Amino acid sequence: MKVKTLVTVFFAVYIISLSFIPLIQNTLLAQNSWLGYGTGAYSFQGENYYVLFNDPYDGSSKPHVQLTPVFAPNDRIPLVEFSDWTSYIDGFNFFNDFNATTRVSTFSTQTLEVNYTRPGIFIQKIITVSPNNVTVKIISPKEFTADLELWRWVMTSVNGISINGSSKPMKIPTTTQIDFTFQDPGLQSGGMGKILLSRVPVQIMIYPYEQGFNMIAIDFVNSEMTFTVSGSMKAAGPTFPTLNYTDLPYILPVVAVLVVAIYVLVDKYGKTFKNRSSRVGR
Repeated sequence: MKVKTLVTVFFAVYIISLSFIPLIQNTLLAQNSWLGYGTGAYSFQGENYYVLFNDPYDGSSKPHVQLTPVFAPNDRIPLVEFSDWTSYIDGFNFFNDFNATTRVSTFSTQTLEVNYTRPGIFIQKIITVSPNNVTVKIISPKEFTADLELWRWVMTSVNGISINGSSKPMKIPTTTQIDFTFQDPGLQSGGMGKILLSRVPVQIMIYPYEQGFNMIAIDFVNSEMTFTVSGSMKAAGPTFPTLNYTDLPYILPVVAVLVVAIYVLVDKYGKTFKNRSSRVGR
């Protein structure tokens, strides 16, 4: 085998092999799974949601649910942030008064388990991401009193109430479903969010901010509560086919094979075509 042929074969195998690395990584390591990237910090990139747990800068996002719209799959639009900074269990602050340990569940890489402990209190927060929603379950062996705050800048309405109907913090009727709307200036598009509660809370408060609301406070007394978060957005104008980051691992091998095939064809038939052109010109 000629040296040139060996070089061509090496080039083809090398390029095609490299193109499979992202696919192998997704399949074996990071396909729909929580990934740790700092002390207690995790992230999850799913089909429709990006979820950040424990922002390494301030530790407040526990978790922060973000939406990846169908028409803009590479964008991350804030949906709901569960704040440990401003939430309390039995009068103790989630962030400052508990020791927290975090791990990916041994039963599912889509589930993150967080244990909050202090003398006399054990609370577990279980976060599961699916293509349709994100669930945050707060559970304890015994009944507890919770004052939880959910943030977003900003919600243009909450359960049909707009800023025009409320200029100060207000209590809204207790319910197991909270619907809110929002606008995203970057995409120039509006969206809707939904939070389903597994039990009726004691109280729900909403807090105005600029042209909307930036916080929903939920108080309840129980041994567990599950929040199911989902959202959607509609494109403001006509949409065009876009590539999702999740498609790239599958597209790269195809592109690599095409590039190699073109290279081989050009190398094989290029000289023949050139020689024939030279003969015709003589």
